[in-house]
Amino acid sequence: MKNSKINIYFVFILVAATLWGTAGIFVRTAEGYSLSGMQLVLGRASVTSVLVAGLMLFKDKTAFKVKLKDLWLFILAGLFSIVLFNYSYYTTMSLASLSVAAVLLYTAPFFVVIISRFVFSSKFTLNKITALFIAFIGCCFVSGLFDSSQRISSKALFFGLLTGFGYALYTIFGELLLKRGYSTLTITFYVFLSAFICSLPLTDWKSVVNAVAQKPISLVVIFLMALFNTVIPYILYTNGLKGVDPSVAPIIATLEPVVATVIGAVIFKEKITFFGALGIILVLVSVVILNMKKINVIANAKINLILSITGKREDGYHFIDTVMQSVSLSDRVSVKPSKVIKVNCNIKELSGEENIAFKAAELFFSETGLNSGALISIKKKIPAAAGLGGGSADAAAVLVALNKLYGTNLEDSKLEEMALTLGADVPFFIKGGTVRAEGIGEKLTSLKNFEEVYIILAKADKKPSTGEMYKRLDSENPPKPRVDEFINALNNNDKSKMYSFIDNSFRAVWQNN
Repeated sequence: MKNSKINIYFVFILVAATLWGTAGIFVRTAEGYSLSGMQLVLGRASVTSVLVAGLMLFKDKTAFKVKLKDLWLFILAGLFSIVLFNYSYYTTMSLASLSVAAVLLYTAPFFVVIISRFVFSSKFTLNKITALFIAFIGCCFVSGLFDSSQRISSKALFFGLLTGFGYALYTIFGELLLKRGYSTLTITFYVFLSAFICSLPLTDWKSVVNAVAQKPISLVVIFLMALFNTVIPYILYTNGLKGVDPSVAPIIATLEPVVATVIGAVIFKEKITFFGALGIILVLVSVVILNMKKINVIANAKINLILSITGKREDGYHFIDTVMQSVSLSDRVSVKPSKVIKVNCNIKELSGEENIAFKAAELFFSETGLNSGALISIKKKIPAAAGLGGGSADAAAVLVALNKLYGTNLEDSKLEEMALTLGADVPFFIKGGTVRAEGIGEKLTSLKNFEEVYIILAKADKKPSTGEMYKRLDSENPPKPRVDEFINALNNNDKSKMYSFIDNSFRAVWQNN
């Protein structure tokens, strides 16, 4: 397996931000042809729709298919994340300085972090908070806000914050549409088509037609702007959301004002001040901080409150019916990006490629298509070969940690499906809590939580192998523990009956040891 420390989705967003930073070139050129900001929005949206439609016809005609129940998402994305964003941005520019407008635009990450907390359950982390703060201060420096004192009217502040809100919504809507299975092309096409339709009543489109008729070169400007400042970066950015946390993506995109500042200095001979240079450094530092992530996961052990071996399959696997319970005894699993997969454990013999945690990481990268790796550190407290599922818990923890680390946002059901290929009891550790497991352990049903009690765990020095005990069960066929009765007692909170039914099929053959 080839591994690389470069997250390609991260690169997609960096390139998108760079292309967005070239907007000043097109805007200044368009001003020479008497095209206003909102007219540019209409022109960009229309040309973008045509370009992406052509690409879809050439590459994948099925990309035009969308579900009627999802049309509202495309319409709202076009109206709020494209039209509202641009309208608010240009209004802010007319009410305040360009530097103020730029700073207020980059309040977007704050809106995304807050919205993502409720929409995607993305947690506030120290990395995100630190990067947000540094990136925002950097944008303030880059835009030149601290080079002059300006009083901002309440109206300018309102539209400025609305700009950041609209900019943030593209990330939110893009992530929601990706989760519904739509391709990058489909999302880009329908969002900009909606933006075009919604912007028609807000724009003097006839003057755009007249301007193009009088100076056909202006159409070239609109076309190039649509291609390099809209189509390519939006496709890259939307695609980048597949592998980057939705609350992180806009922070990476704050590279845009840095690029704009450099273009202003090199092409338009604008002076880069000390604060501007400092801002560039701060924004780049915030991007680096986002890549210095480490995810810590507690891998709880489990016990079987009741376990019944109900039969045997032709392939040798046994059918079980059990109620498993997470307990506080746990391992600590830490995962951070690396160019290769490597597992280190405080128990030396459990380090390396033979650890199931290594196999879990390989499985994750194979399933997601990410060409990357991970440094996995495990601090074990769960004793091995004790029936407590320590190895399985570590494997599940790795899947959960990598899902968070790389922002792949896989559903628990998908993680459980992946976990089953690692071992029959690994899916339980994705779910956790009080769970009934049937089949070979893959059929999981969450139950009423078992009461919080103290449990003494003791591991015998010697015991028969698991294989030997299964052979004894097959030959002796002892009475099976009553799982249904246990669950009924659990649901009725009948502690006396519940405790009386606690049992394990292996107990019968263990006593015969």
